[in-house]
Amino acid sequence: MTIRSALTWTSALLALGFTAPAALAAPADGARCFNGYAYTLQGDDYRYTEHHEQQRSNGRITTWDVDYIGTNGEPIAHKQMDFSASDTVPTYTLEIPANGYREGIRRDGEQWVMFRRDSADAPEKTKSFSIKAPMAADSGFDMLVRENFDRLAAGETVPFNFAAAGRQAVIKLRASQTGTTEFEGRQAVVFDAELDMFLVNFFVDSLKLTYDPDSKRLLEYRGIGNMHNDAGEVYPVRVTYASEMPDVARQAGAPAAECGSTDG
Repeated sequence: MTIRSALTWTSALLALGFTAPAALAAPADGARCFNGYAYTLQGDDYRYTEHHEQQRSNGRITTWDVDYIGTNGEPIAHKQMDFSASDTVPTYTLEIPANGYREGIRRDGEQWVMFRRDSADAPEKTKSFSIKAPMAADSGFDMLVRENFDRLAAGETVPFNFAAAGRQAVIKLRASQTGTTEFEGRQAVVFDAELDMFLVNFFVDSLKLTYDPDSKRLLEYRGIGNMHNDAGEVYPVRVTYASEMPDVARQAGAPAAECGSTDG
């Protein structure tokens, strides 16, 4: 399967990036590591494991690395994020060595810049943007949800801007709570994020994110992914931050949910 990246929700949203099961306690400082397990939304076929390694200082995330491990146990992508300038809009680089795809956000002086390169020999595309709060990018979406968790849980709709480097655009979204569910036998809440504007030729499905109401931790993500299928299209995924590694991921050689368990 050919795997590429375009719209980096996940990792944010997925990631997308943007985090961990409620059973895991987040340390105030130091390293914290966990896994996410990605399946196709239709068919529920296992596709890859996200191995996350965060560094925290003074109770906040400073850096966040993600290794994407494919069904053959080999790395297929790597992402590095830095939250020193913003808790919700990280500078980051996502790279897929197999085809030279590269995207992210950087700062040139005081200017914020999205960039994308479709292949190793393709020119880099860039777009400057300004942070207009509330705003998120990539896995910073998770922090934005946490900051507004009580408002969302109280039934409010929260509009925000999202910097999508893979699309070279800032889009308007709105988040709201749409229900409750159970995850590993515990009560959880479900939030939706959807377009808050009309854009021609900009298709984004509603994104469903399941959170633990007590720890405010992401448990599962359902929506458009940040990888491509054989046809070169992004496809919907379900990413679960399960407390135990699924057998299918173990059999595929996924790394343990421990710091230093990959070479990335």
